[in-house]
Amino acid sequence: MTGTMYLSAVVTEVFAAILVLLVFFGTDWSPAVSIAVGVPVVIVFSYWFMPTAIALWVAIEFMTDVGNREPWVTPKDE
Repeated sequence: MTGTMYLSAVVTEVFAAILVLLVFFGTDWSPAVSIAVGVPVVIVFSYWFMPTAIALWVAIEFMTDVGNREPWVTPKDE
């Protein structure tokens, strides 16, 4: 599930960039305080987002398999 890894990494990096900009422009914290607060927030976010990334990627894979008419997605006749 390489797509899950890439999806999670992109979303976490965008979140980290927004957080850095908010801390830089929105506070007057020292660099040490900014790192001490920002790093744990990004780590917690990445752990929180991982199950969502897995679910999204499974849905994307399923939709592409249905669109490509893969044999395993057709209902079985019994």
